[in-house]
Amino acid sequence: MNKTYEQLQKLVSPRYKHIIPKGTGVVNGFIFEDDEVVLSSVVNKALKKVNLNLNDEFKKLAIGYNFTFESIQLLHEYKFDVVSLRDFPWTDERYKAIKGSNR
Repeated sequence: MNKTYEQLQKLVSPRYKHIIPKGTGVVNGFIFEDDEVVLSSVVNKALKKVNLNLNDEFKKLAIGYNFTFESIQLLHEYKFDVVSLRDFPWTDERYKAIKGSNR
């Protein structure tokens, strides 16, 4: 997605509007589902679907309910800022063990 910050405000669920940073210019990134912990496998799939230039001029932003430690690391490798409603320190392994392995 290549959107302005104003356009991004209109795309996200109302519950995320207050955590979207203010800015000018264009932002590129992902909006993940509400009420889901975002695993690194989900981030990896999203990254594979898009052609990202690590050195482009667009700010990169990932928005979601909560991210695992591994998903945050992966997003940071690709120079994304991570914006989330929760910051519980899940790992992929721990979340899968508690929530079930079908994730």
